Amino acid sequence: MSLSAKLLMKVFSPRVIAKAVASLDKSTAIVVSACWLAALVMLILAVFAVHGAVSTKRESAEATAVEPVLPVVTNTPISAHEIQTIADRLQHQFPDIKVEIEPNQVVSVKSDDGAKFHQWITALTYFDTMAPQFRWTFREFCVGACSGHALMSALVSGQKVTFSLPRQ
Repeated sequence: MSLSAKLLMKVFSPRVIAKAVASLDKSTAIVVSACWLAALVMLILAVFAVHGAVSTKRESAEATAVEPVLPVVTNTPISAHEIQTIADRLQHQFPDIKVEIEPNQVVSVKSDDGAKFHQWITALTYFDTMAPQFRWTFREFCVGACSGHALMSALVSGQKVTFSLPRQ
């Protein structure tokens, strides 16, 4: 055996340890025991904290994996050329109805003749059939005493809706 092994055997021999314990008085034994007890409690608390952190991280990873990727919806106004094309097609399809483009890219569909009510309603429903790639919204819908001296009037605006994947 080497010298360090012999030294360790002498230091940790039961006779030396018993002599060291016997030399401790009661107050020193209480202080040393309290320190060891505090260290043991802190070790147990640290193990619980690490276990809680690891399980929380695992649950977070599972929740992230289960969460669906939702698309991003983007609404853009219809271009002037597209709205003009739609208005021209609508005017060509329904020549007895007045179709005009307002300055803010809104299509005005009017009629002063009550007998043309069914054509006017059909013209309004024709927007979605003619251009289903756009989302159409009625800004104004009036039958009877309408502003602008028309018997039947509607203002229709459209938006192009696009879906894309979210940025990571």
